[in-house]
Amino acid sequence: MNLNGSNVLITGGCGFIGSNLAIRLVNEGARVTLLDSMLDDYGANLFNIATIKDRVQINFSDMRDEHSLRYLVRDKDFIFNLAGQVSHLDSMTQPFMDMEVNLRAQLTLLEACRHFAPDAVIIYASTRQIYGKPIYLPVDENHPLQPPDVNGINKLAAEYYHSLYTRVYGVRTVSLRLTNTYGPRQLIKNSRQGFIGWFVNRAVTDNTIELFGTGE
Repeated sequence: MNLNGSNVLITGGCGFIGSNLAIRLVNEGARVTLLDSMLDDYGANLFNIATIKDRVQINFSDMRDEHSLRYLVRDKDFIFNLAGQVSHLDSMTQPFMDMEVNLRAQLTLLEACRHFAPDAVIIYASTRQIYGKPIYLPVDENHPLQPPDVNGINKLAAEYYHSLYTRVYGVRTVSLRLTNTYGPRQLIKNSRQGFIGWFVNRAVTDNTIELFGTGE
């Protein structure tokens, strides 16, 4: 797909996945706008976009702000919907915050697109966590959905909202169930963005990597 000249919005654009995507899209000639609330410990960091800071538009706003979204989604061809709370542990200790960020914010974006950007394509970053503990391997799309925590439930509900808006309103959406994503610009100061980043942290700081179960 050639995105040269396309108008693109990336929610969570200063985070791990968002910043890597932004760099790639800018280099391909897209006109990129980044939306990020810069919430503490969620992974957003201006260092992540330092190499393209003069080639993107940055809006420091919260996705739950419907007035801001009404402006930001206009005239966008693609919306990479990456903003969210990814910590499974945090979702259990702060369930209402997880619901606000991973569910209410998603519905706010969909409503904004329905009214002000009906032709935009929305790519939503979901998670394999919605499957829960695998009953069989490899896991496929027919596997039962058994979210093991609040995060998984809210991410699954957000998927259903995206699908609903496609069926009922014709908003073009697709959901990607990402699994253990890792790479440059990933937050590794804590374990909020998966075990791979945390294992790297333990290794480079010469600390013990703790495994649960048998390690197999």
